[in-house]
Amino acid sequence: MRNESMNLSKNEMMMVMHDQEQEIEKLKAEVAELQEKLDGYEIKVSETGNLAEAAAKITGLFETAQLTVDTYVENMRKRDAHSEEILADVEKQAEQIISEAEEVARKRLAAADVEIDEKWAVIESRLLVMYESHKGLQELVESGIFTIPGRENQ
Repeated sequence: MRNESMNLSKNEMMMVMHDQEQEIEKLKAEVAELQEKLDGYEIKVSETGNLAEAAAKITGLFETAQLTVDTYVENMRKRDAHSEEILADVEKQAEQIISEAEEVARKRLAAADVEIDEKWAVIESRLLVMYESHKGLQELVESGIFTIPGRENQ
């Protein structure tokens, strides 16, 4: 190229230099454009890295939250099962207490019935004694104004 440039005139040399300057400017512009694209890619890669990190952190938060919810639900199920066991025990105890109370009440009623029957028998025998010993009372009974339970009019 050096031999060829020696044969060129001053004008031709100026034109070649001018063409080379334009070519250099064109190449500089391309380099600048490519540098901008590269910087954009770096930003995108950086943002993508940041987004990926953020997504990973959010995913971790969701996983932790889900584990917390699962643990809470499981604890509630256990507490509910335990409460049901306690309720069943309390109901069983209540039924036993009611059954025992009903038995005590039946026994007391039976004893009261026996006591009433015994007292009534005593009263009845006293009334009979009084009836037989009082002539006026006998007349009242025979007239039908006064009756003695368990005793027919004679």
